Amino acid sequence: MSDAVEREISAIIKGVFDAFQNHTPGGIEDHMDPEATVWDVFTPHLIRGRAERDKFHADDQAQMQARGKLTLTVEEPVVDAWENSAIARYYLNFEYQPPNATKGRVRITNVFRRKGSKWWIVHHHEGMVPTGVPPINEKK
Repeated sequence: MSDAVEREISAIIKGVFDAFQNHTPGGIEDHMDPEATVWDVFTPHLIRGRAERDKFHADDQAQMQARGKLTLTVEEPVVDAWENSAIARYYLNFEYQPPNATKGRVRITNVFRRKGSKWWIVHHHEGMVPTGVPPINEKK
């Protein structure tokens, strides 16, 4: 994989979260394949295709507006690429101030496909980072 591909994919990821933070879902969709799917950290079901993503973006922006100031930190992704496919794994740290404060650390995987000269996100997967192994309470 070339350094140029890694830089391009890293820039796409940072652009997606800049668009989210600036309340411009269109800036997110500029990088999403029309049929892309999303597992969001706050949404229990798989989001499929553009129509479902448009509703998701509206709902996501509404929950964001109901909270205080948002701070995001996207850590540098680990990227692997092969011909016309790539995968990026990275951490995102977020914190909403009051009202409705919350914070967390999320691990994210993006799957990319190159069409022509452009990389498109075909799947975005988020999950909260576990805080440890749950205790075992049952005795054998």
